[in-house]
Amino acid sequence: MDPARLCQIFFSLGTAVDVSGPVIPPFREYIMNYGSRKTTSTSTSSRRHQNTFARLLEYIGSFQVPHTWFTHYYVISVASSVFWAVQISTQGTAFEILASISKSRPATMTANQVFLAWLLMTIQGTRRLCESIAFTKPSQSKMWVGTWIIGMAFYVFMGISVWIEGITSLKYRGPQRTLLELSTPTVRTLIAVPMFLIASGVQNECHKHLASLKKYTLPRQFWFQWVVCPHYTSECLIYLAIAIAVAPQGQMLNRTVLAGLGFVASNLAVTADSTRKWYIEKFGIEKVAGRWRMIPYVY
Repeated sequence: MDPARLCQIFFSLGTAVDVSGPVIPPFREYIMNYGSRKTTSTSTSSRRHQNTFARLLEYIGSFQVPHTWFTHYYVISVASSVFWAVQISTQGTAFEILASISKSRPATMTANQVFLAWLLMTIQGTRRLCESIAFTKPSQSKMWVGTWIIGMAFYVFMGISVWIEGITSLKYRGPQRTLLELSTPTVRTLIAVPMFLIASGVQNECHKHLASLKKYTLPRQFWFQWVVCPHYTSECLIYLAIAIAVAPQGQMLNRTVLAGLGFVASNLAVTADSTRKWYIEKFGIEKVAGRWRMIPYVY
């Protein structure tokens, strides 16, 4: 199967689960929620009234790992960037396998776009890894083991997705030719790169603020005055910027990265909604009144 299509299918399936999962209460409670948003253990009397499906989901959801294992996502992301840098520059075995099964496309990314895609993804993964190491506090919070596995798979697929639509322009260059060619930045690059840098800076500020709070404290930093989860807003803008920057000729967005953005947005939307509900339960609805969950004036 075409690697780009395979990545799109993975992201689309993830998006479908994120969109449909919350309408099934047991699935949301036992599988999707994690950390402080997770409901406390079901009482014995309530458990007796559960149907078989709910009990099955509770059992599946009982296989958990520490929430701090989120750090593994960014280890995978950075490792993926290093791996594909070597493979692309040397046209190694893994690159040759993907090139041999990739279908030819009329519109493709340039070699410069491939380098830019790799660079932006490397910056994102490295920054998040550093933040995770610096800001993560010891915690008893857990998450479903499937969430951990799917999260790592996401970064494996995204590590390929950001450059795969440019494989046609790479496989005929040969490992001896330099990847970069000096050229004037395009309009999309002049839009996307500042967007990426600003969103990254805002997200870093948000993470730093969250790390500085005492446990179970309502965030009050500037960005949190308008949005419950502005760090999620930033995450979406980061991937949107990449989708713009590496769009093949004649396209506004890179479709494979856009599919990944759909997965990111739908997943974070569920968590943002759970976070808002938890804030209301913990601090009262008046404390979060007027704050959008994730996307101002939309959601």
